[in-house]
Amino acid sequence: MDESVKILYVDDEQGNLDYFKSVFRREYTIYTAQSGHEGLKVLADEPDISIIFTDQRMPRMTGVEFLQEVMKLPIDPVKILVTGYADMDTVITAINEGHIYHYISKPWTYDEMRIIISRAIENQRLVQLNKELLVRSERKEKEMVISELESLRNQVNPHFLFNCLNTLHALVSDNQQAREFIRGLSNIYRYLLEHHKDNIVRLSEELKFCNNYFHLQNVRFQGAIEYISKVDPAYADYVIPSASLQLLIENTVKHNVVTVDRPLMVHVYNEGDWLVVKNNFQFKSATDSTGIGQENLIRRYSYITDKQPLFYEQDGFYYSKIPLLEETF
Repeated sequence: MDESVKILYVDDEQGNLDYFKSVFRREYTIYTAQSGHEGLKVLADEPDISIIFTDQRMPRMTGVEFLQEVMKLPIDPVKILVTGYADMDTVITAINEGHIYHYISKPWTYDEMRIIISRAIENQRLVQLNKELLVRSERKEKEMVISELESLRNQVNPHFLFNCLNTLHALVSDNQQAREFIRGLSNIYRYLLEHHKDNIVRLSEELKFCNNYFHLQNVRFQGAIEYISKVDPAYADYVIPSASLQLLIENTVKHNVVTVDRPLMVHVYNEGDWLVVKNNFQFKSATDSTGIGQENLIRRYSYITDKQPLFYEQDGFYYSKIPLLEETF
């Protein structure tokens, strides 16, 4: 029984309605109406009806006229015409003006009607799936365009920047900490340039990138950050959206107090095919966060897997968990 499938049968002959309801009420949720006007009232109360059967020859409003009125409503059920007359002109009109999915001649049999309903349900599901895929595709295309524009807006001539970094590296030859900082900054920028168009990257590459990133942060906060990375090497070739781990780690610094007296402890590890970023929760109320980082990451994952990132606070720690994906997903 599939009560989630609602069917409306419109016919001016009560006997036809009673028979249809008696044979299909155990499988589906059935609504009936004796005229097109009654059918429209049913649809006003039950807009999620999946399938409409309507007789053609009815007083005051024909089946085709009824279906034309249905088309004006913000719903899209599968429409099926039931006719006892071999009138092809009527059927053609119904197809052209009523956008019917199928027609069936009276008297119909249970087996014939059951097959038509089954096909109509499958058609409805495919139509809905196509709509969802189209919406997702349009949203993804829009976000990719926005991302590309943002990348172009922020783009700096890489040769100029690297030349400046090399020059600066030479100028601070007597300051080892400054040289290491510049070298780390150069590695980070090189990674971003190499992967700025990639949708996914190997976990091993993202971990190396984040090691460099944390080195710079530790210099910035004068040793007030403890970073521990313990990820099973068996997952090194799994993939994640590019810069996603860096986003999570950046959020730990952005949203928490980081001082020598209140150091930030960030642990990166895996729980099976989940990558976990865990930090002691020291919430910082004042932040320049836009609030879209996690939301954007959730959307990016929705394009490639049914698994979704998890974010929650527990026992004084904040957890960010993202799925690790095999490259053949």
